[in-house]
Amino acid sequence: MAVQLLENWLLKEQEKIQTKYRHLNQVSVLEPDILFIGDSIVEYYPLQELFGTSKTIVNRGIRGYQTGLLLENLDAHLYGGAVDKIVLLIGTNDIGKDVPVNEALNNLEAIIQSIARDYPLTEIKLLSILPVNEGEEYKQTVYIRTNEKIQKWNQAYQELASAYMQVEFVPVFDSLTDQAGQLKKDYTTDGLHLSVAGYQVLTKSLKDYLL
Repeated sequence: MAVQLLENWLLKEQEKIQTKYRHLNQVSVLEPDILFIGDSIVEYYPLQELFGTSKTIVNRGIRGYQTGLLLENLDAHLYGGAVDKIVLLIGTNDIGKDVPVNEALNNLEAIIQSIARDYPLTEIKLLSILPVNEGEEYKQTVYIRTNEKIQKWNQAYQELASAYMQVEFVPVFDSLTDQAGQLKKDYTTDGLHLSVAGYQVLTKSLKDYLL
């Protein structure tokens, strides 16, 4: 019952944010150079503060997002006449919901094809799914995610990206791990989401690909 209530609440929150984004896409006075699209890790990313660039970076992340939801609502996340780069960070919630990898890959490929059709000159940067910390204190948020599974998905992401000229796979997993291969404790708030320090490291990894 509690899980269902939480799911319903999350769905309503997602719909509110989708509505906001759709409206903003129509009235925004900013033309995006770089669009970030994905789940809560994108939504909570302090992009302007950390990238410190004159380029216009727009955040179109939504908490709890899976590849299927992004595919269904892609129009809410895309706007602009001359977008230089689109950054995709999605997949950890698919793993958390035990979505089969092939299903997620099919969704992701459809997302890529749709973006490529509407934005043929835009570079698509497909980020690796970020590591988690499997420590006991983080079990409630990390749930069934494991770094072993994440690495397997990332391998599949890399293979998918290699099939498209417009898509570049960006491996950021290793930059966030400790010696044991876990998401470094300093870089996370709950074993899954990033702290500001984590976002700083992620930003450093991304700058060469984006700026």
